Amino acid sequence: SELGKARAEIKEVKGELDYERKARRRAELLNKRLAKEVEEERIGREVEEMQNNQLLKEISFAKSEMIRMKRNLEEERQMHRLADVLREERVQMKMMDARLFLEEKISELEEGERERNRMMKPKVLERACSSPGRRTWENPQIKKGIKNPFPRVMRAL
Repeated sequence: SELGKARAEIKEVKGELDYERKARRRAELLNKRLAKEVEEERIGREVEEMQNNQLLKEISFAKSEMIRMKRNLEEERQMHRLADVLREERVQMKMMDARLFLEEKISELEEGERERNRMMKPKVLERACSSPGRRTWENPQIKKGIKNPFPRVMRAL
């Protein structure tokens, strides 16, 4: 009877041992599956992080490109403003030169007129000024009110 009890106990321990082995295998398989899932999640997270980093780099590059383009645009605007100012100054200088040239020509003509008046005989000058049918020695264009009495001078400029 003791032998039977021992055999029964051995069978029972053997059954428990088989059950423990099967449970250990199941636990190992479950552990492998969980480890595989965790690894896949980790890899997926790393891929997502890499994609996010790539997107952040692209966004920062696009922002820096926009800032650079804004700076270039502002520089171009300033250059255009400066060019307009320089153009305006050049036009003003040309107008000033033309005005000085015209004033110089007018003064030369007036001096020439004075010289002719001095050279004329006093009697001829008196007759010309005293005769009622003749005009005085004023410039008729100035008398009429023409603004530009010397159109040839302007064409020469």
